[in-house]
Amino acid sequence: MILEILIRIDHDASVPLYRQIYEQLRHAILTGLLEHNTVLAPSRVLAEQLGISRTVVLEAYSQLQSEGFILSQQGAKTCVNAPSHPITTSAYKAYENYSGEFNSKVQGLLQQADQPLWDVPDIEQPRAIIDFKHGIPAWDQFPMEQWVKCLSEACRQSTPEHLTYAGAEGSLSLRTAIAALLRHTRSLHADPNQIIITTGATQALDILTRVLLQEGDQVIVEDPAHTVMRDLFAYSGAEVVPVPVDRDGLCVEQINERTTGKAKSPKLIYVTPSHQFPVGVTMSLARRLQLLEWASAHHALIVEDDYDSEFRYEGNKQSSLAGLLPAGNVIYIGSFSKSLFPSLRLGYVVLPPYLKPAFMAVKWITDRLSPVLEQEALARFITTGKYARHIHKMSRIYAARRSCLVHALNQAFGKRVTVHGAEAGLHLMVELDTGLDVQQIQRLSLAAGIQIYPATEYFALHKQVRPTFMLGYANLTEDQIRHGINILSRAVNHSPSR
Repeated sequence: MILEILIRIDHDASVPLYRQIYEQLRHAILTGLLEHNTVLAPSRVLAEQLGISRTVVLEAYSQLQSEGFILSQQGAKTCVNAPSHPITTSAYKAYENYSGEFNSKVQGLLQQADQPLWDVPDIEQPRAIIDFKHGIPAWDQFPMEQWVKCLSEACRQSTPEHLTYAGAEGSLSLRTAIAALLRHTRSLHADPNQIIITTGATQALDILTRVLLQEGDQVIVEDPAHTVMRDLFAYSGAEVVPVPVDRDGLCVEQINERTTGKAKSPKLIYVTPSHQFPVGVTMSLARRLQLLEWASAHHALIVEDDYDSEFRYEGNKQSSLAGLLPAGNVIYIGSFSKSLFPSLRLGYVVLPPYLKPAFMAVKWITDRLSPVLEQEALARFITTGKYARHIHKMSRIYAARRSCLVHALNQAFGKRVTVHGAEAGLHLMVELDTGLDVQQIQRLSLAAGIQIYPATEYFALHKQVRPTFMLGYANLTEDQIRHGINILSRAVNHSPSR
């Protein structure tokens, strides 16, 4: 009867029954509730007492035995094999206190950040028919056959060096291909030895944060900006200082105003000059030169995240900030997540030579190296001209979808809609003049089968007065775009709350 008292079965729990028994018995053994050599009830008896199948008890006993918590021989009794030093109740209490403190810290961090991808809402949401998710390329247009060919060639021509722990800086062939690509498309003359391949742009930013920032350092971040960027810098203990963005990009003249009276000068300035996220403006040449001059005068480093630089539909494409002046105080970051596909997880950083040793040291201890065969395949994809042809094709497709979305919004809402960032990228930021708030619009849209994404959380300084949303269009056909905006219009315009 001792085991029956110790064990509580929850038939509604997601944890399998055998696992419930195993965990409760293990806890009793570890804490000394079941002493060494205590004879356990036979599986048939315990199954009857708990009202469950004997197979479940046998599975629990088997797991306990495999981990050494019980000893059992055929025809003999099953006994507890307790550790020589059971975990005391006070030790468990200390763990619970620490666990509670840690969980409260995690909850605090998550409240500041976007909802994690693994965090599934408790309430089942309606499934969107048309999803205006931003940052997603067109899956149906990716040249998969060409990519598979490059990947197959990389596998066939691989050497033992490709299949072991290679250099943390990444494939020389890919770094050479990226260096040539940057020269031709971004006016950035970088030696392949300055380029480090990373697991996406996010890893490059994470390592830079570890290498460059200490607690109390100031980091200038555009406002609005992606919450992930603000959180990433804040996790290092740095003070994140938001500085507004206008139609020319980061308002450099406001940096001094925002940092006056601070104990330290800004150490890092994070910008997205090619296509500011989320507003979508491109930093003007005058503002770029002003930023370079300010950073040099104040001994600050600039991190240039060249977000969405591949796709521009109006006006001339600006060269990279890092390519303007060889000052050595601009760190350039790029990736292939938007131009190819996100799960490729290949990005890169162009470093001033003096930063490379420290960056490499952190890269080596975090993941050793990014996937090698994919790097070799990507190098082939670039050097054979397939990448350039793909970008050219997608620019035409995205430009048409962008125009379709802008036209549909103007038709549906007229003067009650304001569109930002239509010149480049894969999304628009849209303000709606309506009597509804952001949550009401999102709820009505989702109920009608349309998923749209509020942009409010990206603003730290000035909260938007009108409901503001991010609308991605790259992965939607023109018919889907028109249909989606038509449904959105009906949901908003015909709402009884309006």
